[in-house]
Amino acid sequence: MSVQPEDRTTIDMFAANRPGRPRSNPYERSQQCRFNKRTQRQRDKERGLHRLEVKLDAQVVERLDEVCTELNLARADVLELALKHWLHL
Repeated sequence: MSVQPEDRTTIDMFAANRPGRPRSNPYERSQQCRFNKRTQRQRDKERGLHRLEVKLDAQVVERLDEVCTELNLARADVLELALKHWLHL
């Protein structure tokens, strides 16, 4: 029986005992990030969210950040509100 790097049931089956404090997660940081990102994408998909990436002028981003601090909202929330208003949704 071989151990796969992403196998959640047999990850430490053949691992040697290490001295010191036990790790809270048996996976490397890069694998943890992959798992977390996958679950985040699934969660967003279930909520009906889609990823959108845009490039904006620095002045626009600075003003956007000012508005975010005034409204105490995240950039995504401010942009979503602005687009909904502009698109009459």
